[in-house]
Amino acid sequence: MPTRLRPLRALAVMFCFGMSAALAAGGAWKFAIDRQDQPSLSYYDGNGKTVFYVGCGAHFAMWAVYPGAAKKDGEKASITVANKKTSMDFAGAIDSGYADSPPHATMFEQPDLGYARDDPELYETKWHELERKFFDLLDSGEPLTVSAEGRSYGLPAIKIPRWRQRFNKIC
Repeated sequence: MPTRLRPLRALAVMFCFGMSAALAAGGAWKFAIDRQDQPSLSYYDGNGKTVFYVGCGAHFAMWAVYPGAAKKDGEKASITVANKKTSMDFAGAIDSGYADSPPHATMFEQPDLGYARDDPELYETKWHELERKFFDLLDSGEPLTVSAEGRSYGLPAIKIPRWRQRFNKIC
């Protein structure tokens, strides 16, 4: 293949793999506590754009670049977050109002891990069990896969010391 065509070939390969290669390239996990003492765990791409976010404030929130086909704002969607041992499914909606997302990305939003708070009698027990399972998945030391509609992207294992303990201490 002529040298001048190699960049075109690389672009075509990246396009065929969707966003997965672009999202994982040069990114990093970050744990932060904002000015209101609200913790968050985020994965940023190489350009500093948010690919995956979990935060706690007025409610528990998860945002992720939606790997499936683009959807309209407010449309229902679901994703699966998995490592090699386990997976969890999340139902939520598309939210295009997230300013820090990568260009041309559709964002998935899911509050409170999908748990409806209408049952106050079971709220504490059920919510904490769901939160524990989700944090076990994230804190497994394994790479993560986010998938929807037969498409997926990978995120490296989280290697931030004590992020989970610091997150749980506040929320």
